[in-house]
Amino acid sequence: MLLARRVVWKVVAEGASPSETVDIQIVKSKYEREDVQKKTFAKWINSQLVKSNCSVIHDLFVDLQDGTRLLALLEILTGKQYKREKGRMRVHHLNNVNRALQVLEQNNVKLVNISSNDIVDGNPKLTLGLVWSIILHWQVHYHLKDLMSELQQTNLEKTLLAWCRQNTQNYSGVDVRNFTTSWSDGLAFNALLHHFRPDLFDFANVTRRHPNARLEHAFRIAQEQFGIEKLLDPEDVNTSVPDKKSVMMYVMCLFQSLPHSSLEVTSLDFLQSDTSSSLASPLPEGVLGEAEARTSRPVSLATNASVELGGYQVAMEEVLTWLLEAEDRLSQDLLLAEADLETIKEHFHSHEGFLLELSGHQEGVGAVLEEGARMLSEGGLNRDEEDEVRVQMRLLNSRWEALRLKAMEKQASIHGLLMGAQQKQLESLREWLTATEDRISRMSQTGPDLSDLHSQLATHCELQQDLQCQQKTVDALCNLVVVVDDNAADNMYSAMEDQLAALGERWEHICQWTEERGTLLQQLTSTASHLHDQVTWLQNWLQSKETVLKQMEAEPATEMGVILDRIKQLQILRQQMDAQQKRLVNIQEAAQELSTRMSPPGGGGDLEKIEALQDRWDALVMIMEM
Repeated sequence: MLLARRVVWKVVAEGASPSETVDIQIVKSKYEREDVQKKTFAKWINSQLVKSNCSVIHDLFVDLQDGTRLLALLEILTGKQYKREKGRMRVHHLNNVNRALQVLEQNNVKLVNISSNDIVDGNPKLTLGLVWSIILHWQVHYHLKDLMSELQQTNLEKTLLAWCRQNTQNYSGVDVRNFTTSWSDGLAFNALLHHFRPDLFDFANVTRRHPNARLEHAFRIAQEQFGIEKLLDPEDVNTSVPDKKSVMMYVMCLFQSLPHSSLEVTSLDFLQSDTSSSLASPLPEGVLGEAEARTSRPVSLATNASVELGGYQVAMEEVLTWLLEAEDRLSQDLLLAEADLETIKEHFHSHEGFLLELSGHQEGVGAVLEEGARMLSEGGLNRDEEDEVRVQMRLLNSRWEALRLKAMEKQASIHGLLMGAQQKQLESLREWLTATEDRISRMSQTGPDLSDLHSQLATHCELQQDLQCQQKTVDALCNLVVVVDDNAADNMYSAMEDQLAALGERWEHICQWTEERGTLLQQLTSTASHLHDQVTWLQNWLQSKETVLKQMEAEPATEMGVILDRIKQLQILRQQMDAQQKRLVNIQEAAQELSTRMSPPGGGGDLEKIEALQDRWDALVMIMEM
């Protein structure tokens, strides 16, 4: 039985409810393409692994599954050694990944809703989320915190954006407003490099190149002159909406490597623009209000809060991405009104699996909401970040509740169609059983002769074929689905059970009768056919002997030699008749037994033929005696 599932998450949110724009932003988060992140993050990891001559990774989702390269990466980042298991069994992989997650926890890397099973199973989204959290922590906490030590505004994304705008503001055709579309033509990358090293190339010459050529030029200069690994490929950036995280990661490397002082960074005039979303937000730019940043937080608390916020946002993004996919699956219109029972049943079981999946995500949604509530209660976020977290929590709660309600409505709809289709098929089976019972009531006769048996056997084969066709319907009803919820009557299941039991008994009776009658008809037909052959043979034999005797009567013998010869012939015939006497008796006994097995018993053409045989036999004996 399926019980109605109700999962409700309630968050007390401050301020105005989310605007319609928020809904659009979540859809846009799909632009963060997994394939680009997979390739970019793998390159970043390899840029770290080569520092210790470790083997590089080729497939991010596969090569991190055993946990060995993950531990090797953390050894490089932390400067410590960690024990690992070299076995190839799943338990060894799980232990290695668990050890890596413990190291991350010890280094205050906040992971939400990511387990060792997810990494060992190669879950794409959660593997990317884990690597992104690692990049955020070590790129921000260990490399950028010194440059930002005097910085009161700790929103890294806004800081990077402001830094990019400040150093590219005098370049024609460059207008950095986000970390997606503003970088797709390659001009922004080249402008940043040219600002700090104008001696390296002619910017005007670069502007005349194709976007892919501009991007290739910037990545080559950054690698050759500043030692920045080529983490991005031109074709991945030159798209309508490049992957935000990949671009941000590369800009962080530029920020780290390009020459500037702490004073230059702290003197930035931060932009209060549409690009005020926080680090690693699943919502693209232009969503949240322009709230003033708090400036009284200690730097250490601010930095840790920023990293924790990044981990929270990764988890939030995973949950919202799943919600979007679930909404898409749920919104697919299914034309089931005219579908057959099996099709409706398949959709019912499929939706049942969806409800179980929905229930399984309850813990993940709860963990994200609890993490958001914890961050709000601890007060380590600035006002922009607090507002964004509240908006996201309200959005997550409302989307979750809407998804749950729609899922239950769809369940009720499919259930109604299923019950209707099942009841319709029950009625159809009941009508068929009644018609078949009437049909077999007129099929009780067997025989009386062989031709009748052949006809009855053919009619019976038609009945068997009809039963085989109806078997599909019966099989479907054997797997009848009865959904009982809190509003269902107590006797609903028992009533359906009684109905099925009654129909099942009638079906079993028909099947048993059909099987027994089929066996009987086969036996009777075989016996009657053999008896018919015996009668026919004996008729032909008598015919031949009658012909011989008639010839003797027509030609009287007068000579002694002829008389002696005929006497000899009659003696041989007498011996033959004595031998066939037993055959005649066997035929008579078999015919009598067959007659008793017929319905109704007695009578029949074969008995008359056998009586005629006896008369001919007696006549032949009399002729011989004369």
